[in-house]
Amino acid sequence: MVIVSPENTIMLERTGVLSVAGKTLQQLRDTLAMIMKGRSANVEIFLTIRRTRLVYVTLRGNVTYPGTYAVPASMRVSTFLTLMRQPWLLSKDGGLGEMARSGGVNAIPTKAQELTRSSGFVLGPYALRNVSIRHRNGTSTADLPKARVEGFSHLDPHVREGDEIIVPFEDREIRTISISGSVVTPMTLAYKQGDRVSLLLAAASGPTDDADLSRVILVQSTGGGKRAVTVDAKFRIVGEDVELEPGSTVIVERKVETGGNAKQGVVQVYGEVASPGSVVIVPGVTRLSTVLSSVGGINASASLGLSYVVRPDRGPATMTQQRDDAYRTFQYSDLKLEDTTRYQIDQRYRLPYVSCDMVVAMRDTNSADNIALYQGDIVVIQQTPDRVFVYGQVTRPGYVPFVPKKRLDWYVEHAGGFAIGAKEGRSRIVKGRSRVWVEDDTDVFVEPGDEIYVPRPPDIPVGTEIQTYAIIASIITSVVALTATMISILRK
Repeated sequence: MVIVSPENTIMLERTGVLSVAGKTLQQLRDTLAMIMKGRSANVEIFLTIRRTRLVYVTLRGNVTYPGTYAVPASMRVSTFLTLMRQPWLLSKDGGLGEMARSGGVNAIPTKAQELTRSSGFVLGPYALRNVSIRHRNGTSTADLPKARVEGFSHLDPHVREGDEIIVPFEDREIRTISISGSVVTPMTLAYKQGDRVSLLLAAASGPTDDADLSRVILVQSTGGGKRAVTVDAKFRIVGEDVELEPGSTVIVERKVETGGNAKQGVVQVYGEVASPGSVVIVPGVTRLSTVLSSVGGINASASLGLSYVVRPDRGPATMTQQRDDAYRTFQYSDLKLEDTTRYQIDQRYRLPYVSCDMVVAMRDTNSADNIALYQGDIVVIQQTPDRVFVYGQVTRPGYVPFVPKKRLDWYVEHAGGFAIGAKEGRSRIVKGRSRVWVEDDTDVFVEPGDEIYVPRPPDIPVGTEIQTYAIIASIITSVVALTATMISILRK
């Protein structure tokens, strides 16, 4: 192992000090080969970099974390900007974490620039192609999408000591080109004179599995004409690399499904059925009753009232995203501020059930409750519970055996009756499937899977009670005074 000194020199045995300033790895390899072959004609030289030095680079402009960072000299500008989108993921010992930031001077944008500042530091169409790099001996521009095209890697250079990387603010008036359809990364880029189709193909990061490479179409802005683009299996241009115009678009079509039943899906059936498992369906056509029949029907112990269909919801993955979505939806609602907490709870714990009544669906297969199923649906047939859970302010909280056609009071009585402090009028039945709270009523019976909750009186602060009593006393006094006044007037 040979270490390059701060003066850009290396020390070789039997040779001495050798300057490597400004040399590429290939140039240094050639120099060493010439020296060694002077001693032995058959010697071969193998040279590689074990670890690159750290260099200081300043980041400014339309970024979330401007400042000065220590980064490996082998890093390209695109890699540095990608890592800077999530600086907490970077290695502290490599000098890239926030702990290694040396302060830096934040860019002071104009009001118009502040309104276009990238949220979460995502490079826009203009910035992707116009990242400025100020070197100690000049200035260059990084064109990150074009650097992916063969022969243009120099447009994504390695960082150098003292570089200042400036990410520009987005220009809303730029002319653009784009690629869309069955590609990994649909892109919209700022247009530059001389851009060709190969640029968009490289920027898209390749086709998806369902892409039809025989149907790649270029739509030019002039006249709206279309022409086919020939690409190979590696998504590289074959033949003429057509020059683009402002507004040009490349569209990669999806493969057309042919032969057999192209629309086919699978649902899962669990629980109290004769043969639980997977069922092949035609999405949007096969009905719930048909699926249950195909698994041998439901068992005698099944409770259709508690059964449900789940349609997996690809919603926000994190709690932060869920909260942001809740606030965004609530933003323009006509609900009161006091409703925010309740709305957040409902949003957070909402379940991806399909609205249907299985009892009706199996009784009347022509009803709307006999829903059509789709790919990925899950049908769960629950077992009929034999008990009801009673809790809260009751003498003996716990399970009570289920008896049909009994109301709330009957189950509370069998749980020892209401305890001291119970607020009987606030007792509720919590429905087994929906978890909705229902008031006790002459027409409401407890069903299998339900729960009964008996709460305490609401906790009211002492000050609030005093204020309430004072208001009541004031109203009574006013009524008495008004009555006395009316009597006095009538007597006259």
